[in-house]
Amino acid sequence: MGVKRVWIIEKGNSRWKIGEFKDDVLINVTTTNVGVELTDLNLPKADTTSIEILITGSGNWSNDTLELLKSKGNVTQLRHGDSHPLRTNVTNPGSLGTDRVANAFAIQEGVIDEALTCNAWLIVDVGTCVTFDLVVDGTHLGGAIAPGISLRLDSMRIGTAALKEVKKDVWNKKGPFKGETTGLSSEEAQIKGAADGISAEIIGRWQVLREQYSGIGVILTGGDSSFLELGRVEPKFADSNLTLKGYYALFPHI
Repeated sequence: MGVKRVWIIEKGNSRWKIGEFKDDVLINVTTTNVGVELTDLNLPKADTTSIEILITGSGNWSNDTLELLKSKGNVTQLRHGDSHPLRTNVTNPGSLGTDRVANAFAIQEGVIDEALTCNAWLIVDVGTCVTFDLVVDGTHLGGAIAPGISLRLDSMRIGTAALKEVKKDVWNKKGPFKGETTGLSSEEAQIKGAADGISAEIIGRWQVLREQYSGIGVILTGGDSSFLELGRVEPKFADSNLTLKGYYALFPHI
């Protein structure tokens, strides 16, 4: 049997993320802006004819993109609303975003070694939005969706006359964000409200859930998760590629 090669290609709200798996191991991850069409320059090297490709995510992709991928291997598409094998208690499983399905399925299937240490996890994906998904004893129990850091800051600029825009290259220098509360300027106060507010929200949700699920942990993922620090939360770990690993686990069931 030859080498097993799989590409997981996710189109999110702000970027493409491409994971290359070789014999069940994630060997490479690349990202590019969603405003850029995929080309040979964005894709892994196709040095074999046995590549399996999954394209998925919250964004839409063009026929040109599909044709390019079909020239590289066998393509499967997973879109919002498609059926999936996640065991979940939500009333409409098809309403779950594919990224949330992938995150929860990775934990449900036990493909993340760190997650085997306890039976209850709050998965927090920090990107354009912040999604919270609760998995207990291998079942997804639902979750919550909140604005991400940039969305919170943008809403202040749009919704007020006095507050100014705070760009990402400014606020990302202020991290890590620990859930602290005070800023000494309007800009710092906005950042505390948005970025530190997300850390405080995560910690607060974990504390509430801990009353019901003793020993529950937090898993951080997503493009902006590296800016957050949850010092008082235990157990916890971060995996920036959790979603890709979840899609890879889903792939055989689609």
